[in-house]
Parts: sequence; C-alpha cells; structure tokens
Amino acid sequence: MATEGARVEGRGRSSVRNRLTNLFVYGTLKDNRLVRTLTGRTFPRVTAELPGWHLVPRTASGYPEVEPAAGRCVRGYLLLGVDPESLRALDAYEEGYCRRRVRVRAGGRTVPAEVYVPERWAGG
Repeated sequence: MATEGARVEGRGRSSVRNRLTNLFVYGTLKDNRLVRTLTGRTFPRVTAELPGWHLVPRTASGYPEVEPAAGRCVRGYLLLGVDPESLRALDAYEEGYCRRRVRVRAGGRTVPAEVYVPERWAGG
C-alpha cells in the first residue's frame, strides 16, 4: 500500500488530533539533530521503555523496527509535547510506518504515547 507518510492507527478512527502528543522513539528519531531538521523544533525528552515489543536493529529497509514480543522491552526516548505540525513532518519522514497508540514506562509511571511501527503492525 503506497502512502504519503505515516498514518495514525489504534482504537477508533485514524486521524491526527489537534493536541500535543508524547512520541516514543527508538531508532533514527532518537537523534535530536534529525528531529530538529525535520520539524524545526527540539522537544523535551526522557528515557522510556516500550513493553511488549522487540527491537529489530536493521531490517530489509535498512532501518530499525519494532515488532510485538511478549516479555520483551524496547528502550528509547519519549519526546514530550509534540505538536500536530511537527507530527505531520515526522509522518512524511516515516513513510511506510504508521503511528500506533501505546503505553510506555517513563519516570516510574506508565503513560500514553504514540510510536512508529511498520504498517503490518498497525492494528491494535
């Protein structure tokens, strides 16, 4: 399926909401310079973990991906307060991936976030 950037998947309709989003990043978007180049912004971030997923460091696409895996955990960062305009820029960069709503562990709490996953893992 050809796309124009990433989609948002999860419960309910696919949409980009007019609100700030916490975004879990685990691959190329861990690089603040890349995020700033793509969005023109730098976001506060904290270390975080995505439980129930496994990191595949390099795939056929040449980029890291995550896949569901019970008992596993992916370490990365939680970008805090990502605005809709910046998400659109990141969506365009993450072509072939979609944002999925998840819960991550950060700062001793479990919090809602979104994460880019390959389209085959888009469903909830």
